[in-house]
Amino acid sequence: MSFPKPQIELSQLKSNGAQVVPVEQESQGNKDNRDELDLIRLGKRPVLKVTVNHHRSGPVKLILLSPQRNFGFMSILGYSCTILITWEGVLFVLNLTFSLTGPVGTLYGFIIVWAGSASVYSVLSELVSMAPTAGGQYHFVSMLAPRSMQKFLSYITGWLTVCGWQASLASSSYLAASLIQGLVTLTKPEYTPERWHITFILWAVLAFALSINSFVGWLLPQFEVVILVIHFLGFLGVMLPLIVLGPHGSATDVFSRFINGAGWPTHGLSFIVGIIGNVWTFVGVDGAIHMSEEIQNASVVVPRSIMLSTLINGMLGLGIIITLLFCMGNAEDALNTPTGFPFFEIFLQATNSLAGTTVMISICIVMALSAPAGLLAAASRMCWSFSRDRGLPGWRIISRVKCSAQHQFL
Repeated sequence: MSFPKPQIELSQLKSNGAQVVPVEQESQGNKDNRDELDLIRLGKRPVLKVTVNHHRSGPVKLILLSPQRNFGFMSILGYSCTILITWEGVLFVLNLTFSLTGPVGTLYGFIIVWAGSASVYSVLSELVSMAPTAGGQYHFVSMLAPRSMQKFLSYITGWLTVCGWQASLASSSYLAASLIQGLVTLTKPEYTPERWHITFILWAVLAFALSINSFVGWLLPQFEVVILVIHFLGFLGVMLPLIVLGPHGSATDVFSRFINGAGWPTHGLSFIVGIIGNVWTFVGVDGAIHMSEEIQNASVVVPRSIMLSTLINGMLGLGIIITLLFCMGNAEDALNTPTGFPFFEIFLQATNSLAGTTVMISICIVMALSAPAGLLAAASRMCWSFSRDRGLPGWRIISRVKCSAQHQFL
């Protein structure tokens, strides 16, 4: 598919603070400017400083500098991994997957979802390599849809994506709040959990995510790298105590025992219902797509980060599932825990130490608290991009970007 070249008047660029320099002074960093040139090719105006190189005998050539593209490969890899938090997510949804399908459905359902997610994300990676914009999916639909349905399908996709990211942010914040309340319930038996407590904790989680994105937004790439390190070290900090201290089950129970806990008519139907929990553990890696306009060499870095984060998180998730199933101990006690999270009880049975269990759970809570920060970043960029294309009510206000040396507000 060919895209029309955008018509940009030199006077308009000058009015936006552009500089005109002879073409002989053109920097050799064309590779660094490819991100901005990609946006112009797609008909988008970069919200960054613009330099215009002019040759007297030829057309105007655009060379755009991008000092605000703070994300590199490692930081966006950390961003993708910590939004997915797959091995932590396996623990969070264990109540759903194990109670409906048992060890067999939990293990093999995860492998099936991993393979399916990898196939979906490979397609998205190819698309974002062609069109690295913050709009993501609705822009891809606009590129590929028939001309007669192009605007309608793109508009619907944009609204679905916007709503999906808002819902993901709310649900992840609620999950983090529930984990905190569950830990208090475990460590303080006299505490009586109330639903409104979760609501207040949820607002605190959202306030933390907002502060990371707004007041120290320039530190977001470094924050994601730190969380990536915790993601890896925390995996070892949880898995090794379970293997060393926990009870060990049989391979037969892990690889061949199916439980139809909900009483569905067939094992197949129960498996299909229970697999939803595993699907949740792979949701969100496309957040890197919506950060594309802040990533250096986005057309290359974003696809690589998506596929590598899917591979890494899948391997870590598979490892923690096998470890949990072998070291589960009393499954009934785990499923009936008053905390609402079976892995709390599994940790406690394995370590026989409330302090050790608290440390292991705290690692998971730290990761759960970091996810809303990344989700808010993706959700805000998606809203801004859709507003830039006049898809949301109040787009004139939402699409404004205020930049300074320390902050970037969307």
